[in-house]
Amino acid sequence: MAGVSVISKALKITGQLESTEDIRIDGEVEGDVRGLSVTIGQGARVKGTVYGDAVEVAGSIDGRIEAKKVVLTSTAHMEGDVVHQDIRIESGAYIDGHCKPEYGKTAAKPANKPAESTK
Repeated sequence: MAGVSVISKALKITGQLESTEDIRIDGEVEGDVRGLSVTIGQGARVKGTVYGDAVEVAGSIDGRIEAKKVVLTSTAHMEGDVVHQDIRIESGAYIDGHCKPEYGKTAAKPANKPAESTK
């Protein structure tokens, strides 16, 4: 089983957090967070972008989420856009931003679309 890096309630970090494993934040982070799976615990605060395969939020994010799977629990407070493939928003969650189902899609689109039929 992969390890989990924990930022406890007592910690406040300024700067980027990056892990090839899971991250659990119970304290405060001012900066971007990147992990395999990222959990923002109840009472935790992140100011920045959170990247991961899976992001679960029970605390507050002021920034953006970019993840394959996003869960905003009933105590989540999200201010910013959520770019996702799959999202679940529980009753009571607060979100002020756009939900964009575009995670993993390339920004570049082909200039010429091949015609379906030449008749």
